[in-house]
Amino acid sequence: MKAPLKILMLEDNTTDAEIVQRMLLKGNLFFEFRLAIDKETYLEALDKFQPDIILSDHSLPQFNSTNALAAAREKFPDIPFIMVTGAVSEEFAASIIKFGANDYILKDRLNRLPVAIDTALKQKKAENEKRETEKRIMQSEANLRTIFENTSEGFLLMDSNGIVKVFNSKAREYFFFSSEKELKTGQSIYNFIEEKRNIFFKEIISKVLTGESIQYDRSYEMENGNSRWIDFSITPVIEADKVTGICVTGRDITEHKNTNESLKSMEQEILKQKIQEQKKITRAIIKAQERERNHIGQELHDNVNQILAGTKLYLGMAGKDAKMKELVKYPIELIDKTISEIRLLSSKNVTPLKNVNLKELLQILLDNLDTSTAIKTVFVYQVTDKTIEDELKLNIYRLIQEQLNNILKHAEAKNVSVSLKADDHIIHIIVTDDGKGFDVKKKRKGIGISNMMNRIESFNGEAEIVSSPGKGCKIKIKICFF
Repeated sequence: MKAPLKILMLEDNTTDAEIVQRMLLKGNLFFEFRLAIDKETYLEALDKFQPDIILSDHSLPQFNSTNALAAAREKFPDIPFIMVTGAVSEEFAASIIKFGANDYILKDRLNRLPVAIDTALKQKKAENEKRETEKRIMQSEANLRTIFENTSEGFLLMDSNGIVKVFNSKAREYFFFSSEKELKTGQSIYNFIEEKRNIFFKEIISKVLTGESIQYDRSYEMENGNSRWIDFSITPVIEADKVTGICVTGRDITEHKNTNESLKSMEQEILKQKIQEQKKITRAIIKAQERERNHIGQELHDNVNQILAGTKLYLGMAGKDAKMKELVKYPIELIDKTISEIRLLSSKNVTPLKNVNLKELLQILLDNLDTSTAIKTVFVYQVTDKTIEDELKLNIYRLIQEQLNNILKHAEAKNVSVSLKADDHIIHIIVTDDGKGFDVKKKRKGIGISNMMNRIESFNGEAEIVSSPGKGCKIKIKICFF
C-alpha cells in the first residue's frame, strides 16, 4: 500500500489550516497532516515528523516564511516548500522563490494548492533523478578516467590535423623517445615525434585518414642501454562516415619480445645440439668406416697377398719343364700384377689411427701421383701437427685423397697444388687443379663431393668450390680445431 504524503503546515490560524486540509481532501490527496503554530512546534515537527512537503504562512509572531524556509533547507535541502499566505507584494513573492521556495499560493486561491503540491513533488523527483544521474555520470567518468589513467596501454587522441586532444599518463611515458618537449594538448603531434621519423609518421597518418588502420612495433634504446619494445596501433575515429580524428595506442611488449627471443634462442640451441649430435654420429660412422678400411687393407695385404705369393711359388716349381714354364709364365705375371695392385690398394686404405703424421701421408700421396701420372704437383704444408687431433688429421687426409681421385678421374689436369696452413685455431686447406673444370650449379652424379662435404660438416667446417668449364677447380676448406 502506498504511504501517505506527510504534509507539515506552519499556520497560527487553525481555521485557515482546516480550510487547507479540506482543499487537499477535495484534491484527492492521500496524506498525513501535521500543524505547527510557532517556531518551536515547527522545528520539532521537522525533526520528528520529517515531512515530505511544507506549507507555510508568511507572517507569524517572531517567525515568518523566510525563517521557516531557511530552517527547512538546513535540515532537508531539497524538501518542497510552498508559501500559503494572504496578500504579499510581488517583490517579496519573487524574492522567496529566488531564495528557494517552490511556489506561493494566496489563501483566496487555494483551489490551486493540490496542483502546486503535485508539481512541487514532481519537480523534487525530477531533481533527485537528475542528481542521481549526474552522480552516476560523474562516477562513471571517474571510473573511466581511473581506467584510462591506469591501463597498461598508452592512449592518445588527436584531430584530423594532428592536434593532440587528450592522452593518458602511459602515452606521455611512451613519448620518451621523442624530443625533450613535454607532451601537451592543443599542440601538433609532430612536435613530439623524432625528427628523423616525421616523414614515416606522416605517411602512416595519411593512410589512417583514408580509413585504414595501421599496426607496427619498434624498439627504443633507453638511457640505461636496454631496449624497450612498443607495439603501436593507429586507428581512425569515424563519425558520420567521416574520419574526424585519430587514436594512437601504444603497448609495451618488451617482456613478450624477450620471451619470444628466449624461446628462439632456446630452439636454436636445441637445434644446434641436435646438429652437433648428428655430426658426432657422422664422425663415429666415418671412424668405424676407417677402421673397416684398415681391416680390409690389412687382410688383403697380409692374407690374400700371402695366398697369391704361395700360388706363384707353386707355379714356379711346376715350371721347371721348358714347356710347362712357358704355360705358367703369363699366370705368374698376372699374379705379380695382382699382388702389386693389392699392395697399392692396401697402402691407400691402411693408415695409422694413432700418431698420424699428416704431412708424411700427404707427401706419399702426391709422390705417387707424380710418379704414376703426368701430373705435376706442388705441396705447401705450414701446420704444427701436435695441435691437431689424430681423428681430424686422418679426415683431412681422406678429404685430400678424395679430391685427388676426383681430379684423376674427371679433371684431365696437368698441375695440382695442395696447400695446408693453420692460424688462430683454423686450418685452411686449398686444393687447386688446372683441369677442364665444371659448372658448380649443375647436379653431379657422383658421390665424391658429397662424401667430402659430409666429412667437413662433421667437424663444423666450411667448404667453397670455385670452378667453371675450362677454368679448372679450386676447393677451399676451413676447419676449426682446439
